[in-house]
Amino acid sequence: MIITVQRYDAKYPAPDIVEPLLTDISAAIARGRKELDEGEPLQVVRLTCLYSPVVPGDLVEIQDTYQGGYYRGKITSVEHSASENSLKTNLELVRI
Repeated sequence: MIITVQRYDAKYPAPDIVEPLLTDISAAIARGRKELDEGEPLQVVRLTCLYSPVVPGDLVEIQDTYQGGYYRGKITSVEHSASENSLKTNLELVRI
């Protein structure tokens, strides 16, 4: 059985797993998830948006129109700022 490991739309693929003794589909899926979770470190994303009342630990879904897709992340840092005419939130999150 050959397991193709990918998350979301396969923009971040992991190497395929070739495991001749693995014959159960649910076990293969679990193995693929394990490989993804143990693979490369999580991607840290920093972004600025209009004021948003979020706190570290919140899960968010980001619509990235520049790269044309959606992704989810867990917020690790929040910083709010105010100027004369705007309120902004700077976020740091790990992409999951």
